[in-house]
Amino acid sequence: MSEFRDAVEVLRKLGFSDYEAKAYAALLAMGELTPREISSATNIPYTKVYDALKKLEARGWAMVVSRSPLVYAPKKVEEAIAIEKRKIEERLKEAEEKLKTLEKAGSVATGIYVIRNFTALIKAIRNLLADSSEVYMVISSERLFENIKSLVSKGKIKGVIDIDMQAPRYGEWRKAQLNSPLDIIIADSSKLILHFSLLSLHEKTSGVLVLDREIASAATEYFMRIWKNAENPGMAESI
Repeated sequence: MSEFRDAVEVLRKLGFSDYEAKAYAALLAMGELTPREISSATNIPYTKVYDALKKLEARGWAMVVSRSPLVYAPKKVEEAIAIEKRKIEERLKEAEEKLKTLEKAGSVATGIYVIRNFTALIKAIRNLLADSSEVYMVISSERLFENIKSLVSKGKIKGVIDIDMQAPRYGEWRKAQLNSPLDIIIADSSKLILHFSLLSLHEKTSGVLVLDREIASAATEYFMRIWKNAENPGMAESI
């Protein structure tokens, strides 16, 4: 019977085992039944049918209506579905609370991920800028700077660039004498991208994405020192 098969399939999608789904479908279709009658109607092994019925009872989808002989009846569909909805809502509420706690803590997965080419580097920087509220940059690579200028948003960026570069329209920029092969992009003092500008010229590893608050915080302190020294154009900072 297709209705029986469809019912069993939809119950499986709700997380019921095959035996549980068949037992409840049999009760729903035939009414009050003994375990032996359910076993005969569904081909559930008699040694397994008791376990399936106990799980249905614990789940709130079936109930015992007689102990001698043992007889089970299905809960009404509306009642059973309402029970399931409450369980799902409780799980979702718990998940929301746990995830919000993590979000408020500002925790991120710790790790260092290699960025293999320049295209991937620009994509990683774009994602970092989109997901962050405050970004600090130290940029000495002309190639990198030309590719990220269009990604800069108003009021979101503080950056130190080489004295020969032209500052973008948006963001707050200062200049310094930068003699480093390393560009730094720090997001929310919790993650950063390091660009190995000399290596990338040879199409080797372009850089790394670092998801570690301690390292990013240290990089932020480093940026602030450069930023302070670059405040006065006459005080160039060499790195």
